[in-house]
Amino acid sequence: MAGLAFSQIDDAVLLTQEKLVKRGAFTDMQSDLQDHVAVREMWKNRKKKFEGGETWDFQVQFDHNHTAGAVGLYETDGTVFTDTMQTGSVDARHVNAHYIYDLREKDFQRGGTKIVDLIKTRYVAMMVSFFEIMETYLWGKPATVADLKTPFGIDYWVTKYANATTGFDGRNPTGFTAGKAGISFGSYARWANYVDRYVAITKADLIRKMRLAHRQTKFRSPVSHSVPTLGAMRNGIYVNGDVIGLLEEELEKQNMNLGNDIASKDGKTLFKGTPVVWVPFLDGSSDDPVYLLDWKTLGIGIMAGWENNLTKPYMVPNMHNVRRVDLDASLNMVCTDLRRQAVLNTAG
Repeated sequence: MAGLAFSQIDDAVLLTQEKLVKRGAFTDMQSDLQDHVAVREMWKNRKKKFEGGETWDFQVQFDHNHTAGAVGLYETDGTVFTDTMQTGSVDARHVNAHYIYDLREKDFQRGGTKIVDLIKTRYVAMMVSFFEIMETYLWGKPATVADLKTPFGIDYWVTKYANATTGFDGRNPTGFTAGKAGISFGSYARWANYVDRYVAITKADLIRKMRLAHRQTKFRSPVSHSVPTLGAMRNGIYVNGDVIGLLEEELEKQNMNLGNDIASKDGKTLFKGTPVVWVPFLDGSSDDPVYLLDWKTLGIGIMAGWENNLTKPYMVPNMHNVRRVDLDASLNMVCTDLRRQAVLNTAG
């Protein structure tokens, strides 16, 4: 089969990446992670589009106005104004990945399916790079407030037990003295996630504390009003390999009819009907965190029109025969209610 003319190659690449076919099989060993849980749970399912620019604001009311009280007949009114509102602000962060090709590569000259096979491997390598860095971003946080490029992640919004206090003591993340979304725990103590510390993965310790955390984070307003939600009602529980293994053993202890399967409960652990999910990325956490997350108030904000922008091939400067294709996304993690999020961990 004759090869393609240089003028036809870019069009062929564009068509191929838009309609990748299931051919050209290859073994994928691009990542050390068995699963990219944050990408699947958050990036693919927990996105909310924001219109109108790079900064996304939400309102939080931290107190009532303290005007209620018993009064007597003909009593003089006492009038007071109390400002109870604060604004949380999150800016968009930008992530890029790309792949390149040279018009003179031999597979382009072979034409036909060779072009599909080549572009598919380059495209997949780019996407895996994107998902790999997103997994890191979504579980982590920028080092300090001076880092204006790295997106916020779970470690930014759901801070761990650090001050010998159980309860709503998930304070400002390290390096962010102004607080999460610009609201400081030091000024507004209710702007905090739930924290606790456990020692053993037993019913008397971790599981009992998970029950307490679940109860404590279920707030209900006495007045019906709209709230800034980011998605449908759904909870998620996320742990590392050490924790899920011992939880499965605890589950086996309460089930007498296990049959001949010595690992019959692997992958079947639930807490109050919610699956407990193993996160390979968290295997590097020596403090064995257990995250109980409410996805109604936690999610990925996406700048409208910039979710997965894939460019057409374009010439690389000073390399006239080399073409580049870019993937761009503008995003950040947003949490509108910290008191619905919880994390439990050991001393490490």
